[in-house]
Amino acid sequence: MPETTDNYTAMKNRNNQAIGTLRLCLTLAVVLHHSVLAYCTFGYFDHQHYLLSTAPIIDRERWSGFDLLVRWNDTYFMALMFFISGIFVLPGLQRKGPSRYLKDRLLRLGLPFIACVTVIMPVAYYPSILEAGQHISFVTFWLGYFGRFYWPGGPAWFLWYLLLLDALCVLIIRSFPCLSKQLSLVPDFINHHFFAAILVVMTAACAAYLPLAYGFGPDCWLNFGPFFIQGSRITLYAFFFALGCAAGATGIHHPIFQRGSALARYWVFSFCFGALSFGFFLVPSVTTLGLQPLIFVFCCVPFCMALTGLCLCYVRTVPKWVERLMGDAYGVYLLHYAFVTWSQFYVLPLAWGAVPKARLRTY
Repeated sequence: MPETTDNYTAMKNRNNQAIGTLRLCLTLAVVLHHSVLAYCTFGYFDHQHYLLSTAPIIDRERWSGFDLLVRWNDTYFMALMFFISGIFVLPGLQRKGPSRYLKDRLLRLGLPFIACVTVIMPVAYYPSILEAGQHISFVTFWLGYFGRFYWPGGPAWFLWYLLLLDALCVLIIRSFPCLSKQLSLVPDFINHHFFAAILVVMTAACAAYLPLAYGFGPDCWLNFGPFFIQGSRITLYAFFFALGCAAGATGIHHPIFQRGSALARYWVFSFCFGALSFGFFLVPSVTTLGLQPLIFVFCCVPFCMALTGLCLCYVRTVPKWVERLMGDAYGVYLLHYAFVTWSQFYVLPLAWGAVPKARLRTY
């Protein structure tokens, strides 16, 4: 999950270790998610149009346990990534000013996005073309990547959309300077009126998600060139980013990010609520009745609060090697997809079983 270097330096402080650990865990969850997609029972590979496949590589060996992991991950992890990214926005904007802040974000997000969609993602998707039976050279594929091969951006979609949200935030704060002071009331409200805050957040998340979910369908992806995004979640991710901006309006040392915060005290309640909702989410009749988008929100919000609270409750200090991993997390996010798809492709002929093959990706 991208952020500026000085933000990461601040995260080494005692009060930031929990958020840094959560950020690292989410990055590893993304890697795990992509590592097991090839082995889910619902996996489908389209030999005519490789981007219509459920993943770049689909193996014949499957395990239903990965289905459960993927569906659970999908309910919370990208929303939580936008939430955490938003936490540092207003303090960074106040410290640097609009021009320097946007310049830093362009360097931190814009340049890696360009590198991803021109170099890293072609490398990552080339094995998919080979599985589709198109025996062409990588140079031929790369030359056609930006045209007839539809220019997929892969996980880099997160970068361009986060950069857009950063820019919109700067524009809004410059247009309404008093908004920062008003947003500073939000973390106090969450901390002192936790259950009321859950109701407010869930209601707002429903308003952000349900219209597009029913309009586009839960799984429809939109794109303009390399700018891909899941249509149903455009406003949901923007909402979680805005919620993160509000929660972090007064800085990372606010009591809401401490071990005794309401998020930390009630993380078990939040997790149980999310788990109960997830149980309903898996019931086939929920999809038949058209309730899946609503139940999705009932999973997403509690899981995001629960995992944040879990880290706040139990993470105080971390070993040096974990701190090093925190610093490497962004690089792992940018580069992992190519390693995952190529390793999945090379073990396609091997009869190891789904679990051993997926474990190979996580090493």
